[in-house]
Amino acid sequence: MEKYPYLNEAVAEVLRIRRAALGMSKRKLSELAMIERAYITGLENGKWNVSLNVLFYLSEALGLEPETFVALVRKQLVKLEVMNRYGKR
Repeated sequence: MEKYPYLNEAVAEVLRIRRAALGMSKRKLSELAMIERAYITGLENGKWNVSLNVLFYLSEALGLEPETFVALVRKQLVKLEVMNRYGKR
């Protein structure tokens, strides 16, 4: 049973929004976070789960504290759950 079916999608949305706000390319994020660009693409497409290590690397590269990154993901997760519940997707 998957308790958080929209978690990958929420992470993807937070990554895309923050990266865009910073005017940062996937390549630049990849360099700063020391993560393969293909993995960043997979995360932004909701295909991969984010590990705690990767979360910390991404947070630092995006200028966020890890707890802020998680809070943003949680907020997006709730939004996605509500949208799905009421068929607004």
